[in-house]
Amino acid sequence: MRAGLARTIATATIAASAVAVSIPASADDIDSTASGNSVDLYGRNAENVRRHTSDVPPELRVLEFQRAGACQVAGGTANDRGLATVLNGDCPYGTDEPPACEEGVALQPLWRRTRPTPEEAWSTWDLAAWYSCPEEIFALTIEDFQRLKLAAPALTVQPDRGWVLVNKETIVYTDRSKQDLRTAVLGQDIDVEAEPASWTWTWGDSSKPTTTTKAGRPYPHQTVWHKYEQLGTAKISLTATWKGRWRLAGHTTWHDVLGTAETTATSGQFEIRELRTTLVDPGP
Repeated sequence: MRAGLARTIATATIAASAVAVSIPASADDIDSTASGNSVDLYGRNAENVRRHTSDVPPELRVLEFQRAGACQVAGGTANDRGLATVLNGDCPYGTDEPPACEEGVALQPLWRRTRPTPEEAWSTWDLAAWYSCPEEIFALTIEDFQRLKLAAPALTVQPDRGWVLVNKETIVYTDRSKQDLRTAVLGQDIDVEAEPASWTWTWGDSSKPTTTTKAGRPYPHQTVWHKYEQLGTAKISLTATWKGRWRLAGHTTWHDVLGTAETTATSGQFEIRELRTTLVDPGP
């Protein structure tokens, strides 16, 4: 039986209270040479539905999930649903070997059974999702990454006295500190590292923002600054773009997050002044 085989379940009513969760409905045989993205997506969705059903009291359930080994009945093929599970009885030809995972042990196939109402009999168990590696089911998506509570970057403005001089360098800098976080995906703890990839400085005047890969440095070794050309007031905003990586808690293999997140910090308002020189009569 091919490791790329996957089946997905259709919309189902979880309980008599009409709570419903939907995932794609398809019984296509996905070839093992395919990219695997669809298999991973369906497996993640099926796991999410399984978690929802576990919150419903058993006596009210019309949909149940369980993980168990799989086997193929005599003469059966994937396309004609020739799949069996030990949940439905003996597998005379033994169960399939799980695929090798990058790290950890593959999760067994996920099976479902249904019944029209809580008072009626259950159906036999049917395949909902094929073998899945933990890093596929519990992967940290870009949406998960962007929902994390990343700290805004530290923003320092020099001089820090409530005013700066027109046509003189106003110096800015931040830091390159990484952030270590812990989150959970479908109940699985995930370690996350976030690292700044770039910074965008918005100066609060009519000039265009400046994007750098430098965090800047304080005076007298400054590397990022701005010269204001008009008198008035301004605030500086700093948007940090974060790249990330994640791993399953207790594992050693890191995976890159396929996207970035942003956080923003804004300085207090300051005045832009002009410094004038005045001749003073020194007297006799």
